[in-house]
Amino acid sequence: MSSEVEWRRQWKPDLSACHWQPLKIEGKVFLVKWRFTQNSYEILITDFSLFWYEEMSEDSLNKRVQKLNPSIEASVTRILDQIQGALERTGKDTTLNISLEPGRSGNNAEKLTLTINSQLAGMPFIWKFFCKPGETKMCSDHLIIPLLTMVAELKRRQQELFKLLQNKDREIEEYKAQGVKTSRKHIQTNPFVETAFEMNMMTSKDFEHEIKNYRTTAFDSDGQDLYRQIMTKKAWVERAPTKDEETDSLSQDGSLEGTKKESSTPSWGTSRLPPSITGSKSPNKSQSKTSSPSKSPISTTSDTPESSPVKDSEQLRRQALQRRLENEEMKKQEKAKKKKKIAF
Repeated sequence: MSSEVEWRRQWKPDLSACHWQPLKIEGKVFLVKWRFTQNSYEILITDFSLFWYEEMSEDSLNKRVQKLNPSIEASVTRILDQIQGALERTGKDTTLNISLEPGRSGNNAEKLTLTINSQLAGMPFIWKFFCKPGETKMCSDHLIIPLLTMVAELKRRQQELFKLLQNKDREIEEYKAQGVKTSRKHIQTNPFVETAFEMNMMTSKDFEHEIKNYRTTAFDSDGQDLYRQIMTKKAWVERAPTKDEETDSLSQDGSLEGTKKESSTPSWGTSRLPPSITGSKSPNKSQSKTSSPSKSPISTTSDTPESSPVKDSEQLRRQALQRRLENEEMKKQEKAKKKKKIAF
């Protein structure tokens, strides 16, 4: 079975694994995420109410470049680098603008156009994203479910930190009981109390600040990193099983069934050993003895094990040989099962 580390090396992230970035344009905050390749891109924009999406391939890119920038000749890869750089780093030479085209009903925006004005090799370069309304499922897949998962994960990490602080307090108390004192009083801390901590957080001025600025603070650098971690782990958990994993699962099931079947049948050693070693007699001989006249007392006595010490030692030798053959056969069967389990 492939490990998660190996899977991460081969996995190619899709748009859902790309983090959101706050984009402030003309006093209004949007969330934007994108995914660029060598010859294509995807972009998703939301104003926390509606979603807009555009996907562009190489042929469509070339046509739009010729239409918007007829005097510029550059490879598709260079054009995409220019567009991505303008999204990531806005400055004096780069400006962004968003315009909405109302739908027929006049209530919802039907299309969103994001315009980028920048410079490429000292020449003016313009690019426009013509985004159409995204599917309803995009809101859930790219924002609601990831945010709920982020909240749950942050809560779990908070509880782990609470446990760590409580353990630190116990460790400090043990040091104090041994007479250890801090050399500087200003680094001395009070024991951690969870309820008091939560009350301080609720009455803090920063609490109100976060509520007012959630559009820009939720996906700062730390929030973006957590979003990537969660969506990558989500892709690993929900991945389709590989052929190796399916084969391993089938091998385990088959080995269990094979064990049950083998337990109900005689072992190889018992069934394959010749009668001369096992001490058993062939059916033909037994039948002939039944039909033959009775033997003399001398011949009957010679067939019993107690009749001769030589006969006893020969019987013990045969039994030991039989056990050794059975053990060797069992080892061969175990090796065969192990090879079957790890076979790909």
